[in-house]
Amino acid sequence: MQPRHPEPFAGRWRAKWIWDGAPALTMETATRPALADPTDKVVLFRRVVEVAAVPESVPCRIWVDGRYVLRVNGKEVARGPVRSDPRQARYDTVDLAPELRVGDNVIGITGRHFGQATSWWMPVPPSYSLGAGSLLFEALLGDEWIVSDRTWRCRRGEAWTPVPVPGDVACLPLESFDAREHPHGWESPSFDDSDWSKAWEITPMHTGAHGDPSPPSEPFGMLRPPVRRSFPVGRRNPAELVGRRALAGETEVLDPVRQVLDDEARVRAGGSGDHGDLLSFDLGHIAAGTVHLVVTGAAEGTIVDVAAAEHLDDDGLLVPLGQHAGFRYVTAGRSEEVFDTLDIIGTRYLHVSVRPPSGEPVPAIGLSVDDLHRPRPEGASFECSDALLNRIYEVGLRTVDLCALDAYVDCPTREQRAWTGDSVVHQMVDLVANPDWSMAAWHPQLASMSRSDGMLAMAVASDFAADDRMFVPDWSLHWVRSVLNLHRYLGDTELVADLLPVAERTLRWFEGYLDDSGLLSDVTGWVLIDWASVYSSGCSSTVNALWARALEDFAEMARALGNEASARWAMSRWAGVRDGFEVFWDEARGVYIDHVVDGVPQRPAAQHGGAAALAAGLVPAERVARVVERLVDREHLLRHSWVMDPVTPTGGSTGYVHLMMGYPPPEWDAETMMVEAEPFFRYVVHEGLARAGRADLIADLCRDWKVFLDVGETTWPECWTGGTRCHGWSSTPTWDLVTHTLGVTPAEPGYASVRVAPRLGDLAWARGVVPTPHGPITVEAHADGSVHVDSPVPVVRA
Repeated sequence: MQPRHPEPFAGRWRAKWIWDGAPALTMETATRPALADPTDKVVLFRRVVEVAAVPESVPCRIWVDGRYVLRVNGKEVARGPVRSDPRQARYDTVDLAPELRVGDNVIGITGRHFGQATSWWMPVPPSYSLGAGSLLFEALLGDEWIVSDRTWRCRRGEAWTPVPVPGDVACLPLESFDAREHPHGWESPSFDDSDWSKAWEITPMHTGAHGDPSPPSEPFGMLRPPVRRSFPVGRRNPAELVGRRALAGETEVLDPVRQVLDDEARVRAGGSGDHGDLLSFDLGHIAAGTVHLVVTGAAEGTIVDVAAAEHLDDDGLLVPLGQHAGFRYVTAGRSEEVFDTLDIIGTRYLHVSVRPPSGEPVPAIGLSVDDLHRPRPEGASFECSDALLNRIYEVGLRTVDLCALDAYVDCPTREQRAWTGDSVVHQMVDLVANPDWSMAAWHPQLASMSRSDGMLAMAVASDFAADDRMFVPDWSLHWVRSVLNLHRYLGDTELVADLLPVAERTLRWFEGYLDDSGLLSDVTGWVLIDWASVYSSGCSSTVNALWARALEDFAEMARALGNEASARWAMSRWAGVRDGFEVFWDEARGVYIDHVVDGVPQRPAAQHGGAAALAAGLVPAERVARVVERLVDREHLLRHSWVMDPVTPTGGSTGYVHLMMGYPPPEWDAETMMVEAEPFFRYVVHEGLARAGRADLIADLCRDWKVFLDVGETTWPECWTGGTRCHGWSSTPTWDLVTHTLGVTPAEPGYASVRVAPRLGDLAWARGVVPTPHGPITVEAHADGSVHVDSPVPVVRA
């Protein structure tokens, strides 16, 4: 079932919209009102609440147009909200009771409105009064409602200065925090806030408005129920100081990341001086969360600039690879100062430029990263007779942990965007390895943001969605699979019924590209498919097979919901692809080629077309064995990426020109060699093999991930070579080992029954605990064919 407004929050909000500053609309300007003016700003809000007796529970809900941190008596209790389409925003709920005490209590909220779109937030077109920063809060304390209104005190967060982000890098908001301007102790009941302003109550005004101060209100509409049951907590990852060098040159730029990189450039050039120290910290592995800074013994006005990256060069200096993350902290001159970033930073390395005032010593610096991922409680596991595969399973799960923030993100280190296609692998891993399915259910809803033509945004709730700069058509087809997963695993017919019209509309978008053969040709947009060098211009075998698979997925869901007309339409289009797909078959070589251009079959044949055809059921039965044989023939497979492989001496790639100009002719023997899928598309390869009846091959194929372990990676990189070092879309072995090797899948929607069909390959045994809505299922299988199952639902053996 879709989430509903939890008690006691049904109906209209009691809270009023508040923010700081003067009204956007007055009686004098009512006839010619001005739009709200959004800017990047931080605002502090506080409310003293007297408590005679602490109730067992004090339910609260909160939403901010941007980001918030909610504290009670100085203790953080919630941070959010989750990213979303601003017209379908989700509020958060949390219980305040554990942090309340008898007497005076302070509810403190730090709110940030970003002003312009970021990787994880997009603005709404403002009305006359909303859309430039706003806060809602309400809590039930016994019989009394504590709500956001004019009784709250507020002041601008003057310690924070907006930092413009360079336009050629991932748009991660930066912080510049001057502790000398901060009202330290403001979250304490004894703090004197007499010089703070009263919060401004915003009256929602627009054409046709009724002037009601409480939601629902345009332009946000009905704020929707929460999608998470708890807030992330995790371990603290301490960073080790591994290097110290003298700084040369004064502080020159507002951007703290640029400052550190400039300082490192001077070090590389042999510069030296006495302006401070350049410190190098190493977490020892990738971590993602808020950065915790401790400064000890600093003179007032010491500038601490921090830059983060996941790569270093041979000199031990940062290699950003498009990453632009960090912050500035200016000390207040106290003996020990502690600062936590507002936003998440993912990194392994943190380099710090420390500049004390002239003549003052360099203070001691401590850094750590506090995990801030979606919850993953205990209760799911997998292990087998091969220690390597056990390690591969665990690293894949850890990688998805790091890429599961308030949404499934492509990587925590570079951009943190929620890409529509990537997330299907993250979701599948959670469905088999995480008892908490809240994000697995939420992300397909988040990613259902459609353009006016029916195509899905390529990276939802982000700057890319806000300016609609481009789309990835095949990403919408992977999204359809994520909706099918909701049908099969959750059995939530109400949720699937809500998403199915979006799926049908995006599938019908492709019909405009059908030619007389029943195939899609010259599909526009960024046809990504995979970073591997698979050709997609003209009529693409992979795009057609992915569309056919999505049509089949859609038909299964439509039939389950009684929509036979739409199911028949989908299967008629599937049949058209099946009949036309013969144009891609090369009988002599036993492969499906990549593409046909102007009616002429081309020679390159990557794994993708044949694997996707198997996954979509397009391959005639008598041909299946030949297709499988070529897909797994390692002697004739090569790894090649026109985009990722040309690595520069500093670790970057020069291949992105091919995204604009297209791929050149193959530099390999296209007659005998087949380009191997990169880690993301391997989920389709493995699915195709399983549908062909060869799931027994998959455990051995998962051993390919050993190449990453051999070079010391602790998370899965984006590609076999190149890219980021923590990319959840590369984690398919964690799903595959449970789904195909151990063989545990729903036999009916919502796990009304479970199918157990182990295909161990060369393993002596495998066992696992798999989460379901009815409780965990335990399976142990051995090579002699014996299988033990402990299940709360009926078991179908296969």
